[in-house]
Amino acid sequence: MEQHPLSKALVDYAVPDKKIIGKLEKGGAQLDFVGHADITRILIEIDPMWTWEPCDWVDGRPAIHVHKGHVPRRNQEPIEVNMATMWGKLTVHGVTRVAVGSCEAHKPDLDKELVSDFLRNAAMRFGICLALWSIS
Repeated sequence: MEQHPLSKALVDYAVPDKKIIGKLEKGGAQLDFVGHADITRILIEIDPMWTWEPCDWVDGRPAIHVHKGHVPRRNQEPIEVNMATMWGKLTVHGVTRVAVGSCEAHKPDLDKELVSDFLRNAAMRFGICLALWSIS
């Protein structure tokens, strides 16, 4: 039986190359991450025809929802901020999975940051850079 291409993607891309791992300060901790440009390159390598689309549209643009959230801070109480989320669907090799992108709503490049976060989150659902999301 032939292996589905997404199974190979999990084997090839679950653990990212150390050269593409960056550090992100979040809640007083340093988190490893892979940027959306490298995620995009990996998606193209896996399936040049991959696509994404938002789950909902408002006035011809992807729907963005703003809500109260809490940002953790090292050795301090979390602060309340407005958070923005955008839900979308990523399709790779004909398989579609739902994911979300989120960031603080005050960001100057809000749309780009939401798409970037969405792509990283959605790609993880296909096993891409999955090791960064796992504690094992």
